[in-house]
Amino acid sequence: METNDDENRPLKLARPHQMDSLTPDQLVAAVLRLAMEIGVLRDRLSTHEHLLAEQSLLSSDMIDKFTPSKQEITARQKANTDLIDRIINDFS
Repeated sequence: METNDDENRPLKLARPHQMDSLTPDQLVAAVLRLAMEIGVLRDRLSTHEHLLAEQSLLSSDMIDKFTPSKQEITARQKANTDLIDRIINDFS
């Protein structure tokens, strides 16, 4: 996802043409895919945080205070854009 210089906020993407003829079933499938992705990510993140805290390698406070580099922000935005592209392709 491209960014503007105003606090690295993502630029607004053009509405994909697939969005013009969505069925309720397609919308529900997309929402369920996202919900499943979030559930898996929460479980894995919780496991990582627990294991790192158990080994005294990382604390919740360190995580809360972390600021990603510009390179990391760019990588995260690309990953988000790729996910959005995959979801949009589900509507095709």
